Amino acid sequence: MQEPSSLFHFLNDVETTLLSVPRGTWMFREDEGCGRLGFVESGVIRVFKDDPGGRQITLYRVGAGDSCILSLSCALTNPIHQASAIVEDDAVIRTITTDTFRRLMDTSSALREYVFGLFSKRLSDVMILVEEVVFHHMDSRLAGLLLEMATRNHSDVIIATHERLAEELGTVREVVTRILRDYAAKGWIQSGRGSITLLDRFALAQAVRM
Repeated sequence: MQEPSSLFHFLNDVETTLLSVPRGTWMFREDEGCGRLGFVESGVIRVFKDDPGGRQITLYRVGAGDSCILSLSCALTNPIHQASAIVEDDAVIRTITTDTFRRLMDTSSALREYVFGLFSKRLSDVMILVEEVVFHHMDSRLAGLLLEMATRNHSDVIIATHERLAEELGTVREVVTRILRDYAAKGWIQSGRGSITLLDRFALAQAVRM
């Protein structure tokens, strides 16, 4: 498996800045202009969209070896960001200026291949999200999210508030609370203060397929 830094070999001959960014740091906010472009060597950044009512929905996450396509698009064609991004797990990010990025796009076939591959990957992610939002019931989507978070954290205990889960799904906290109470009554989960323990992964997986 390649080290994330080796995936960014197209940056070897340009000036870069290495940043250590703690959890909770805003990378950019919706409607802000483009700053420096980042390539993630470690950590996780969550990219999400707000609606006028104050709800959020997660579009995708940027992990080691990735960059944010919204920032890349902003640097190439769009003067402002179309969503917001915040550091979810402490991150190490290699950054370059937008001018450097544009020059590299003209001269580096390796960067162009990387960017086009990233756009393809994220387009697929967003299409899956659209399908889930349009066609899947919220209870199925919540079951899928719980299983995804447990797998990502290698634990049946998920540290998350109802509000955070609602933000992930683009709904309100009350809806998540109602569904979790139903799951608990069925014996699928145990809900605590700021945490959820999965008791029956098989039942949750069946709910995803409904």
